[in-house]
Amino acid sequence: MKVSVKDAGACRKTMNIEIPADAIGAERAETLKVYAKNVNIPGFRKGKAPANVVAKKYAAEITQDLEERMVPKFYHAALKETELKVVGVVDVSEVKIEENQPLKFNVTVDIEPEFKLPKYTDIAIKAEKTEVTDAQVQEQIDAIRNQHANYEEVEGKAVAQGDMAQLSYEATSGGKPLIEVAPEAKGVGAGSGYWVSADEHAFLPGMGEAVVGMGVGDKKSVEVAFPATFIVKELAGITATYNIEVTGVRVRTLPEIDETFLKRLRVESEEALRSQIREQLEQQAESMALNAKHEQIIQYLVKKTKLDVPESIVQQQTRNMMYDLAQRRMMMGATQEQIGEQQEEIFKEAQERALENVKLRYIGLGIAKELGMEASENEISEEIASMAIRQRKDARALRKEMEENDTIDSIGEQIRFNKALDYMLENAKIK
Repeated sequence: MKVSVKDAGACRKTMNIEIPADAIGAERAETLKVYAKNVNIPGFRKGKAPANVVAKKYAAEITQDLEERMVPKFYHAALKETELKVVGVVDVSEVKIEENQPLKFNVTVDIEPEFKLPKYTDIAIKAEKTEVTDAQVQEQIDAIRNQHANYEEVEGKAVAQGDMAQLSYEATSGGKPLIEVAPEAKGVGAGSGYWVSADEHAFLPGMGEAVVGMGVGDKKSVEVAFPATFIVKELAGITATYNIEVTGVRVRTLPEIDETFLKRLRVESEEALRSQIREQLEQQAESMALNAKHEQIIQYLVKKTKLDVPESIVQQQTRNMMYDLAQRRMMMGATQEQIGEQQEEIFKEAQERALENVKLRYIGLGIAKELGMEASENEISEEIASMAIRQRKDARALRKEMEENDTIDSIGEQIRFNKALDYMLENAKIK
């Protein structure tokens, strides 16, 4: 077997593989024996047909069988000979097997990058403050009280910010009733007894602010511009005029921090509540500060390391990132149509993130290797158990799924990467 390797781009090689005719002939002869032993040919007992008859009748099948077996066999033999660290096969040239002729084919592969690691000790890092103030604790207390607020109907009071207003309304657009312009949005075009919150969270855009100051019996015309992202697709981009009348007012009342309220929150006292909230805020602050330090290390590594990465890996990561970004935007209210319109923007963002992630993976794992960091079986099992809890799956079932999908190695890689990151943080210069 002859093997030569040529550059085909950054982290890409093409292997030219040639197998001598006699080696292919020997493989063909062995394959022919298997066919001759197992096929049925009219006029002959099974396994007794002459080899030349079998070869003629099953020529196409034998050739296809040879191609399917020979290419992988000699490709793996070539890998051992060249010692290329392949991460993915990009292309295999068309293979033709002819009698008494050598087998020649090319395999283009992406390989692991070779690069020089940056200095990864004494990285300068700016530490953020993690102090939690009394004002922040009070803000959380107020937020909890708001979550448990009640609304009581009152008379003779104008709507104030944060109150609820009950409306009767009819809407028009372009001089026509809105229910004619968008029949699918019937309930939004006209109605009565509809409650809106007097703030920015009102279902109808701008309506919450418009009712502030109005009292029961007051009437008003309000222009509503439905954004392109409006949840009722038929109204997206439409501007309508609403003739409204306030028919009721409800005032929001916050609960007192008394025994009943504390019991509902399952805490013994206000002091215990404040202590619990402070502890949670401190944990969040510490987590955010740690993430900020990690991000500074990550940016340092990417900036200080010059390397090319396998294009096929970046492409795969880009596809995954595009899916994640699209899912996040849909969770924030974007429609399928809007995602389609934003596809170029999403692709660009996904590609940039994917390229940085792939670079960072090689750098981090390179540092972990140099430091001799490994992931033990216990550590891998613990991480899979944690993942199973988050995904509400059985840990054994998740492990089996990952083994079948050939993704379980990524767990060990992430553990080693995290160890390297922790090492760099421990040996950083904190400002």
